[in-house]
Amino acid sequence: MVEITCPSCGKRTELVILEYDVPYFGKIMLTSINCNCGFKHNDCIVLGVKDPVRYSIKVGDDLFAKVIRSTSGTIRIPEIGVTIEPGPASQAFITNVEGILDRVRDIVLMAMRWRREEGDEKAVKKCEEILETIDDAINGKKELTLILEDPLGNSMIASRKAEKTILSNKEAKELKMGMTIMDISGMSEEEFENQ
Repeated sequence: MVEITCPSCGKRTELVILEYDVPYFGKIMLTSINCNCGFKHNDCIVLGVKDPVRYSIKVGDDLFAKVIRSTSGTIRIPEIGVTIEPGPASQAFITNVEGILDRVRDIVLMAMRWRREEGDEKAVKKCEEILETIDDAINGKKELTLILEDPLGNSMIASRKAEKTILSNKEAKELKMGMTIMDISGMSEEEFENQ
């Protein structure tokens, strides 16, 4: 445990840090802050870096395939124009293909409510079409492709039906990582400390 300043109330609180070795991931670090003021933050950070990867699977092939998304993973469903990119507060999660579609459905429903309140019927119609496409894909009536890309190689779709591709350096560099990465190779300790 380490004492830190709570980002919410400014008082001292504890940061719990645990390290585990997890199959498929390797070493991960779990962090947890639970301040008396009510602020809570938990995170899972993969400590290793592997080859940059892309996994893709047809939604109808395996709704229950495990989707393991690290904090640096990008999810795409091109047929409906969905891209979920990592940001600074990105969190890792484990779900399945249907769970990803449920998350997308929830976001589309929220967007549809906002657009309806604004009177944007064109956007509401587009949301309805996306929801119908998701339902059709779950029921095997339409084909959707779920793509998971990770420049650090720490995400995966665990299914024999998923296709795995190693990304080129150019493709990997075009992806967002969702975190600050510091490259200190070639720097002396003095140069690093003076940055």
